[in-house]
Amino acid sequence: MAWNRKSYKWFYDHIHSHYYALLIKWCFLPFGGEDRVRKELIAHIGFSPKDRILDMCCGIGGVTFVIAEKAGQYSDIVGMDLSSGQIEIARKNNHFSNIRFVEGDVTNTGFKNGFFDKVFIAHALHEMSRENRLKVLTEARRILRENGEVIILELDNPDNIFVRLFIGFWFFYWLPFNFETPTRRDMLKRRLTTEVDEIGFKCVVKQSWFHGVFQVVQGMSGG
Repeated sequence: MAWNRKSYKWFYDHIHSHYYALLIKWCFLPFGGEDRVRKELIAHIGFSPKDRILDMCCGIGGVTFVIAEKAGQYSDIVGMDLSSGQIEIARKNNHFSNIRFVEGDVTNTGFKNGFFDKVFIAHALHEMSRENRLKVLTEARRILRENGEVIILELDNPDNIFVRLFIGFWFFYWLPFNFETPTRRDMLKRRLTTEVDEIGFKCVVKQSWFHGVFQVVQGMSGG
């Protein structure tokens, strides 16, 4: 099912935002819970004092808060999402003085060139068409300083057929009206590492986590 921007935003503002937290808890339950998964996926990421960080497609702030815990109180963190409903919940749950949440389009953030040291994109690209994925990655590269880092947390396609069958059931891939199915399949087919490299990031690497269910792709912006 192809969704236009207006219907996609309406769905997240008025429906998805109300059960998103429960859905995430369900999805991460077999892997030790939401907190464990989020922390382990960024455990190997290094931070510097006073890093400027953007969390693209931040949703209700789950990843943003974990980033803040690891980055420290002197970092400057922005969470951005298209959905006002998601941002409203994130703001209500925010107990960090160095995080601000803004409603905005991550394909056109409005930030200056080279403004951020790190850009995170967590569990969002699989919902987008290839065209929009490339737009988001292009914007991430524009707003990163030279040798800044993009960190993408995403779904992957496990090698083990039994793991694939399990997550297909657990993540509701079998639902005929799951709008993520075609874009997720396209993302996996084309490979995130290839698309990140295509945009011009260098030193692109991928790590697999939790038996290949999740992937972390990192790349550095060029000069």
